[in-house]
Amino acid sequence: MAPTEEFFDLVESIGSGIVKHVVVPSYAIEHKIFVKDAIERWKDALLWTSPAQFSFPIRSIPSDFVFGKEVDGVLSSETPSGVIPPWADEIQYETLVAGTYNIGGKETTFYETAFFHIKSKSLIVTDAVAKIPKEVPELNDPELLLLVSKQSTSDIQPEDTYEQRLIGWKKTALLVSYFFPEHEEPDPNKFGVVTWTPGWEINFQQLSDRLLVPPVVRTLIYAQNPKRVKEWVDKVSSRWQFEQIIPAHFEAPIKASPDEFKRTFRFLEDDSIDAYPEKDLARGLKPIADIALGTVKIR
Repeated sequence: MAPTEEFFDLVESIGSGIVKHVVVPSYAIEHKIFVKDAIERWKDALLWTSPAQFSFPIRSIPSDFVFGKEVDGVLSSETPSGVIPPWADEIQYETLVAGTYNIGGKETTFYETAFFHIKSKSLIVTDAVAKIPKEVPELNDPELLLLVSKQSTSDIQPEDTYEQRLIGWKKTALLVSYFFPEHEEPDPNKFGVVTWTPGWEINFQQLSDRLLVPPVVRTLIYAQNPKRVKEWVDKVSSRWQFEQIIPAHFEAPIKASPDEFKRTFRFLEDDSIDAYPEKDLARGLKPIADIALGTVKIR
């Protein structure tokens, strides 16, 4: 979601109101596309990024065009840029290195930087973990929830009730988690029409109200190099005594300890632990993962 004036006002209401640093914790496009808006707002702020930033589909675009300015420092636990952020004694960081992809004809390594805010004892992550709420979160578009709530895309828009919005929320969570969930089926009698079949609520219950590694991240990213991910998890859970986790998606903050964070990644040693429904994975994530694994080079 693009930053709004309310977002900028909220950030500037904290402390002195002067924003001195902008941080890009991942190379994922959806997490950096609006950095340029922040730099335009806070022109004197220093820019810190995780390694291996790139543009798409043209990869050679200069960083000052992508972000609005040159990068001031790279946050890498393994290959430090030589520039230490002035906030490093207040907010520490560990950067995950988890596999190399061929994206746009060039090898690109996946990185995500996690942060520990010492004063609040908060672990801050982007995509590593999440908790999908069972109830409808605030700031969701009611019209979109009602649209998704329909049993069939050919049905008329239902009446706006909380119960109907809740159905829409649960189905939305399944869609963003699996892309093509098990119980969303093409209607054999109506071209271009999709119908939800019974059983989707059980699949949502398995997904929601717990600390988890999102299916997209677990299947497409972490499965490529479990050893490196485990090393990073061990560092994060042993180095910092956090009491809550603040992810970029879904519920936040999440009350969780380092041990709970570490347990969430038990699947790295045994993929059958906390496994997601196979049919939810098979239609969308597994084919994409197979393509990625066909081009991956593990480091």
